[in-house]
Amino acid sequence: MYFGFVKDTALKKDHLVVGLDIGTTRICAVVAEVPSVQQQVKRGFFNMGKKADALPEGDLHGPGSGINIIGVGRAPSRGIKKGVITNIESTVDSIVEAVQEAETSAGVEIKSVHISMSGAHIGCLSSHGVIAVKGKEIGPREVDHVIEAAKAVAIPFDREILHVLPSGFIVDGQGGITDPRGMAGVRLETNVKIITGAAASIQNLIRSCEKAGLDVTGVVFQPLASAAAVLTQDEKDLGVAVIDIGGGTTDMAFYYDGSICHAAVLAVGGNNFTNDIAVGLRTPAQEAERIKKKHGCVMVSCIKGDEEIEVGSADGKLFRSIPRSHLVEILQPRAEELFGLIKDEMSAGGFQQIINSGVVLTGGAAAMEGMAAMAENILELPVRIGTPTGFDGADDMKGDPSFAAAGGLAIYCAEESLSVQGFNNSGAIGVKAKVKGWYEEVFKIFG
Repeated sequence: MYFGFVKDTALKKDHLVVGLDIGTTRICAVVAEVPSVQQQVKRGFFNMGKKADALPEGDLHGPGSGINIIGVGRAPSRGIKKGVITNIESTVDSIVEAVQEAETSAGVEIKSVHISMSGAHIGCLSSHGVIAVKGKEIGPREVDHVIEAAKAVAIPFDREILHVLPSGFIVDGQGGITDPRGMAGVRLETNVKIITGAAASIQNLIRSCEKAGLDVTGVVFQPLASAAAVLTQDEKDLGVAVIDIGGGTTDMAFYYDGSICHAAVLAVGGNNFTNDIAVGLRTPAQEAERIKKKHGCVMVSCIKGDEEIEVGSADGKLFRSIPRSHLVEILQPRAEELFGLIKDEMSAGGFQQIINSGVVLTGGAAAMEGMAAMAENILELPVRIGTPTGFDGADDMKGDPSFAAAGGLAIYCAEESLSVQGFNNSGAIGVKAKVKGWYEEVFKIFG
């Protein structure tokens, strides 16, 4: 089965796109204004007849990209645990709260959204497709056919395909081709990465949005959105890993030679650090979250020996002072565990040898002091903290790694909406595909 969405909405006609980042701790709605195709042609982002990522710029990033965020709405995430919905009604309330705030700040009515998705149920597999080229020239139809051939793999009945991501094409044995259209050949091949998710989790996420009065026009695997905001094309070409440490999960996407080569999700995130603080310091979860954000540090060498912090008690009134080193002693083992799991994931597939640009950490927990230094020590790779770029407006988002997925989702949607004659599938440009009885198929499975 194949999963994807495309709907003509007033938002897209008006060159507005809306991304809804549904996380375990926070839901963020982002309204972005995107220039028309004609404006982009004038600015040099497009050559007529070519798709955006075939141009030297590679994407819409950089100063003057034209993507302008005009509205942002935030709300605490309720009813979601480790990326999976546990209470639809609570999730709906959170979505409505975030969307209404975004509507107010942008001055528009939001009717359709692209949503991000994560969770330990996400999987990644490789596939290969090959077709015979009947005509003298390879066109969009042949590209679509070879991708269709590549995704004709056995997928468990309870899973759905989120993305089909080509990592290059081969024409008559000649590899390293990023766009075969217009070429002559008799045999066309492609290697793809197929990202799948649990059908029930996808359905529940969509139902929550629909109960909130929204149409879902696309679903994006969260680290792909984060990558759009924090990675450069050079990094993708040389080899890079983007690690998004969210509240409930840690999402990973590895790139090499300009394309994704692996993706995975770990069921460990920022909430694990918060819980450790709550238990270790015997303080409420809300106070533990405050301490993590304000004083969190994962390496003793990063702090002064005489530093002290104030910790609230369970009754919410009394405060006591403790050495900050006690907090580090609680957080450091959890950070070591997390980066150890990430290293195991890299080593299992042999990806450490191709991550030549290093690792980009993003997500809320990445902002804790010492995270980049510890990651370098354990992963034995260069590490930097990635903050979202590539758009105008929303200045408070640009320096905050916790907004990487939300900002990247806006860029991802913009790239999709501005694609000119791009591949008509959910992997090459965006999450763009046609709904062909998806609900009917899901209802047959789940009743």
